[in-house]
Amino acid sequence: MIPGLGMFCEAYFVFAVGNLSAVWKAEYPECWKKHTTCSQSLSNSITYTQVCGIIFGQLVLGFFADRIGRKWGSVATAGTMVVGGILIVASSGPTDRALWAMFTAVQFIFGIGVGGEYPVASASANERAESSAALSKRRGETVVLVFSMQGWGNLVNTAVIIAIMAGFRLYAPPYDSYGMEVTWRLSYAIGLIPLISILLYRIFRLRESAVWQKKREALQAMGGAKASGVQWRKFSLLMRYYWHRNFGTSMSWFVWDFAFYGNKLFQSTFIKIINPHATVIQILEWTLLNSAVALVGYYFAAFTIDKPWMGRMRMQVMGFAWMFVLFLICAVHYDQLSTNKYIHAFQFLYYFSSFWGQFGPNATTWLLPAELAPTEVRSMCHGFSAAVGKAGALVAGVVFGLVDNRTKFWISAFCGLAGVILTVITIPDVTSLDLREGDRRWLAILDGHHDMYHGDAVKPKNLSLIERLLGYGRLYKPHADEQYSGSKADEVAMAAAKGVEMEVVDEKAATKA
Repeated sequence: MIPGLGMFCEAYFVFAVGNLSAVWKAEYPECWKKHTTCSQSLSNSITYTQVCGIIFGQLVLGFFADRIGRKWGSVATAGTMVVGGILIVASSGPTDRALWAMFTAVQFIFGIGVGGEYPVASASANERAESSAALSKRRGETVVLVFSMQGWGNLVNTAVIIAIMAGFRLYAPPYDSYGMEVTWRLSYAIGLIPLISILLYRIFRLRESAVWQKKREALQAMGGAKASGVQWRKFSLLMRYYWHRNFGTSMSWFVWDFAFYGNKLFQSTFIKIINPHATVIQILEWTLLNSAVALVGYYFAAFTIDKPWMGRMRMQVMGFAWMFVLFLICAVHYDQLSTNKYIHAFQFLYYFSSFWGQFGPNATTWLLPAELAPTEVRSMCHGFSAAVGKAGALVAGVVFGLVDNRTKFWISAFCGLAGVILTVITIPDVTSLDLREGDRRWLAILDGHHDMYHGDAVKPKNLSLIERLLGYGRLYKPHADEQYSGSKADEVAMAAAKGVEMEVVDEKAATKA
């Protein structure tokens, strides 16, 4: 829960925009409904500005977290979110236009912190599992449980808004203007409590990642490649030997976010189909139900992702396949499903798709980019994939605003099909792979002897279809790998691994004491 509080806070604030849009339409109708005091582009730009900030943070903070470490990367993301969150609560102006102009601008600042939280939290969770004997076989579970706090953030935000509205007895129009304004400002202010708490915890209590620190120290001690950052040579080698992995993780995240955020934007429209006369609080209650269904999906993902019969790739294929089938049914039978006779079937299909989205690509797209990259560039690779994914959300916001409701389901269905194809071709299943083997292979590549590494990282079962077609699997020779273990690059990898193991032993001794 504690490592996941950053994801909780980012979701609490990010999804608040969608949850509060009905409140703002009721409180500021001249700006949000009639568009006489504000242009429609201003109200629409809140989401776009936030997503742009997220993309910027994913790329920039993801890059720097590999240089300054996981602790100070985590402090930077939380600190940026605190500044942005305070400015969100304090947004004001003499006119509606001035108020929402400030609100839109500070969403970019908050988005930078949110963007940085993605790669830093994922890399830190992977490395915490790698450095713990108890968690090494539950790496996927550990990372996904951290990510599941995002689902709690969305759920709690919706519940807080409903509770505040109920406290002011805002059950039906006409709504009290003062009560509506307090509702949205107080809901954001409540979100600042865990956000400031996690910032203080990270500054004073959070320890640096043992995996990142020991591998950096080992590289410096061996006099090998500089550990101070990602040089152009490293970047070119990363693109040469890992381009298919980065392409697969980024594009599968793109099609997932395109469908996921497109449907999030469409959520209020869908609720209006179920209940055309829904009040603001009723819309939020339907949203709360959807959030609860989605949250169950996170836990199904966490507790099955490390099972040999499931794994990462199968889970992602399964989730995308269910998306394709469910949204295809909605698209083909849209006219019938939107009638009173079949509206409950429509409701089931829509919410069931939320479950499979979390029990599938939402969990795996967050986990895989950090698992498939070496420690030295893990945060940067995750940030790149996440940024491409958020670009999908940005494109969805534009495209879904230009097409009719039925077409939205057609688009979402074929996003699911595209996700299945991308996963099968480009995503390896590394469920049983020790991430230290990935680092050994990377150091051999840096050493100029990629063909001398013959360990488990090139074992065919741990490679994607495209990697097997490129011939990487032919390098797997367990007996030859024993001879390679005396090389300079392997000494660096082994020294780092030994340092991490000593860190774990010291931690156990301290716990006993």
